[in-house]
Amino acid sequence: MGGFTSVTVVASAVFLMGTLAMHWTADHLMLWQTPITRQSLLTAHEYYHYTFSDASKTFQSAIVGVACLGAGTAFVKILGGRESNWLFDGASLFLWAAIGVVLSQKVFPSIVALPPLLPLPEANPLNASDLLSILLRDLATANALIAAALVGVVLLQSGQYYSERLEERERMEELDARLRRRQRRLEHEAHATKEKLETAQTGSSAAIAVTTAVSIPAEGTSASSRA
Repeated sequence: MGGFTSVTVVASAVFLMGTLAMHWTADHLMLWQTPITRQSLLTAHEYYHYTFSDASKTFQSAIVGVACLGAGTAFVKILGGRESNWLFDGASLFLWAAIGVVLSQKVFPSIVALPPLLPLPEANPLNASDLLSILLRDLATANALIAAALVGVVLLQSGQYYSERLEERERMEELDARLRRRQRRLEHEAHATKEKLETAQTGSSAAIAVTTAVSIPAEGTSASSRA
């Protein structure tokens, strides 16, 4: 069960990271291109318009559904009650919650507020109050934050896997050491018992020899008396 839930959390995170990689087409124009040109704004605007248009509601629903799946699975893992669950899955759930907040407060409102493609918006990157520029920058920044959180989820789940495997290996080594100590104790007890038996047998043989040695002279004395 633990392995399946971990795979589900990681798979959900990787799926969302894949969608963010798609958005890189527009986001890199806002975050890494200097200077930002009007054509960059229009290209990013066109991408988000067609990606999150009314005809792409299924895509948005898929994003929300996968995020809920990852967060719900992380919550189920916390109920496992182990220390690693509280630590790693608790932190993962916090990151999923942060992703949900960014999606609901930044990504989706910015997409809804995007102006239509026609007529062409003003799109002046030099104007700090330009609506299109602000919305696209917010989208790119939010996507970068979500990507960082998703990487954190994957790293936490990987750390939990390594921690559990290390704990299991230490437990097996401790069990093996106990078995070896028990085996040595049994061998020692068997050796001690064998020595006791050998000592007892030696004592019995000595007693028999003494008895025999005493009885032989006595028989000789009796024979001499009869003679």
